[in-house]
Amino acid sequence: MSLYKKLITAKDGSVIPVFSSGKTMHSKYSPLREAETFGNDINPGSLFTVILGLGGGYHISSFADKHPDHFIIAVEESEAAISFLKEIKCNIQISNLKNIIITIPSELSQALKKYYLPSVYGGINILSNRPWHEENKELSDQIIKTINETLKEISRDYSVQCHFGLIWQKNILSNLKTLSKTNLNIDTDKTAAIIAAGPSLDSTIDRILSDRAKYYIIATDTALSVLSKRKIKIDAAVSIDGQNISYKHFVGNCSQETLFIFDLQANLNAVNYVSSISDKILFVKSGHPLCTLAEKYSTGSFTEITSGAGTVTIAAIDFARKAGFKKFEVYGADFSYINNKPYTKGTYLDILYRYDEDKTFPAENLFTHLLYRTEINKKENVIHTEVLDLYKSTFIDWINTNNLKWSFENDIYVINSPAINKSSLCPNPVFNFSAFIADIKAVYEKIKNLKRIEYSDPVIISILPYVSYLRTKNKEISFENAVKLALSNVLEYNF
Repeated sequence: MSLYKKLITAKDGSVIPVFSSGKTMHSKYSPLREAETFGNDINPGSLFTVILGLGGGYHISSFADKHPDHFIIAVEESEAAISFLKEIKCNIQISNLKNIIITIPSELSQALKKYYLPSVYGGINILSNRPWHEENKELSDQIIKTINETLKEISRDYSVQCHFGLIWQKNILSNLKTLSKTNLNIDTDKTAAIIAAGPSLDSTIDRILSDRAKYYIIATDTALSVLSKRKIKIDAAVSIDGQNISYKHFVGNCSQETLFIFDLQANLNAVNYVSSISDKILFVKSGHPLCTLAEKYSTGSFTEITSGAGTVTIAAIDFARKAGFKKFEVYGADFSYINNKPYTKGTYLDILYRYDEDKTFPAENLFTHLLYRTEINKKENVIHTEVLDLYKSTFIDWINTNNLKWSFENDIYVINSPAINKSSLCPNPVFNFSAFIADIKAVYEKIKNLKRIEYSDPVIISILPYVSYLRTKNKEISFENAVKLALSNVLEYNF
């Protein structure tokens, strides 16, 4: 049944829709005057607004006129309803405005992820046309639920940006300077063994040792020291963490024979250490907009690696997939703490915690603190946390998204590709750093005296994670001033 059945003309000449129930969405006398009070009670610091109900569009047009700085998403019941309502002149006008998007409930989550940038807009307003809500109570509740669930996802990503925005920017700029050619000679006829550092690796690692020649071993950075101590040759190692702690994974555990895969966001000290030993470094990207900007000044693209919710295990297996492997075995990917152990034996934590222990505060106390530092769900000898459960769900999502066949056997994920893969890895491109910095400087000179800045410029988009960091450190700083500070810091960092 259609939500709307016809259009009629109000006393002031405005065309308004009539619901199938016979009720009108707007005033039969003056929809324009009625719309003047719509959204008067919004939070002035929130510049992003979702409006439930398109109708004749008069309330949306009025709101947009009063709040030109807002980005607006209008949600209507269906594509058929939108098509019907676009016969109204007001809707034709607002659909041509660049700060208004009209969508349907099933596409709302994707629209929020695409357009809602907390570092730009601050908070979010949710408004509803009252008659539309009365006609669509269940749908309205579902839309609110969709918004809240999507905002949780966006909030997680934004929190990470706020925390790592500065680190990422420094790492990317430094790593771009170290680009050099590397040979990608990978034997994809072997089985790719992705080695994570979960507790189950203690018992499963012998399977690799029993038939080492069968495997092309791809180690996550956390597992490097574990394999190194067992004298296991590492064919490739993957690192995506920008924090300095990741540097410790590499010290004393690197070989000239290993191919090192670094996210451009990865820790610069780790990259510098490896580059002093080996020239077999492949840089990849995982979604930071500064990396996307850098490709404009490069002879080619960087391989894009998926890391799910930010776990190196997914990044490692995605690398293997893009390298062209057809068979995968994933070890130590427990996504939980087993038998009260957070990691397998031999990780950097063993060294770090043992170094600081004494008789009154043994290393076991530190491991226990690590296990119970967040809320847990314990079942027998297995401890689950919200973050580890998220990692596991994104890992399974990655498998299913790529249409791979898989099983879980004796703590090992066995994955097969139904099709023959070809490598889609991109060698390191040649990067024009001087042209890159010159364009950033030009944008800074252009906007440094402006009171309002459009974020659509690729250079400004590239620094939004850093802007998030700055606005977290200083709650009073405006988006415009944060952008100017971020750009000036980039230039100061390089000159």
